[in-house]
Amino acid sequence: EGTGPSPSSAASAPSGPAVDEGALSQLMDMGFGMNGCKRALTKVGGSDVEAAMNWIFEHNSDPDFNDPLPEDGGAGGDFSGGVGGADKAVVASLVESLGCFTSDQVRAALVATGGAADRAADWLFSHMDDLDGAIAALSGGGGGASGGDGPSSSPPTQTAPLDDGEGKYTLVGLVSHIGKNTGSGHYVAHLRKGEEGGDGKGGWTIFNDERVALSESPPFRHAYLYLFRRDDAVGSPKEGY
Repeated sequence: EGTGPSPSSAASAPSGPAVDEGALSQLMDMGFGMNGCKRALTKVGGSDVEAAMNWIFEHNSDPDFNDPLPEDGGAGGDFSGGVGGADKAVVASLVESLGCFTSDQVRAALVATGGAADRAADWLFSHMDDLDGAIAALSGGGGGASGGDGPSSSPPTQTAPLDDGEGKYTLVGLVSHIGKNTGSGHYVAHLRKGEEGGDGKGGWTIFNDERVALSESPPFRHAYLYLFRRDDAVGSPKEGY
């Protein structure tokens, strides 16, 4: 009789340390998915952002990096009620920082983008023309209650085919932060010098206030802001760009 409760209690016990919501938001603001950030935090005690970041850099190519943790396995993708698979802290943070979307809209965007806060923001702004329709399409087609009129209202209206080239970009600059937090420290910029062309050259220059120098090893993986230039918009851009 004493062995009966132990399996159920073991199943209900948390599989790791409690994840600090503030630390989770910080990691997700850097562009990583919610599941990967939670996995990293559970590996380092639940709240150490710096240690979790190091773990992410070492393990972000693991096949199960973005898989749901055992306690989150049944979250699903319901947009209409409850948390809907999106972290409450991240939803609240995005609603406050973006300022023009509702909690339901932010929640749907997070679920659609795997919990990545930056991708969710991009998704919201890219669907602003028909945001409700896009959310309805994600949840299984918004025209279920309107009979035959539903399918005709779901697809977005396009006046012209979308043909904007290959969509290839080249990294031309990045901004890095040196310091313990965003409230203190120092920002520096790295910019690509010249073009990577026939001569194979294209080094990097660091700009640190009035000091400018060549940089052999820019901090590509630790930048705060990345600047990209579209390849086919340089030299002879297409008409309409």
